[in-house]
Amino acid sequence: KESINIVAEAGKEMVAKKEYIAEIMENLSSVSQEYAAVSEEASASVEEQTASMIEIANASEELSNIAEELNTQVEKFKI
Repeated sequence: KESINIVAEAGKEMVAKKEYIAEIMENLSSVSQEYAAVSEEASASVEEQTASMIEIANASEELSNIAEELNTQVEKFKI
């Protein structure tokens, strides 16, 4: 009878540990999903910043071209 009790207790312990491990795995999965979402947001932010930098570079180049054209036109009026 004592052996049966030992086996029964061991079985209960195994079930409790299995549930604990399942809970840990669930938490890890949740954390992984959160990190994935944060990574996606960071990636989107970097893409947005890159697009903005390209726009700024294009606008700067256009402004430089306008300044050159203005200089050319001003030179025509110099005496």
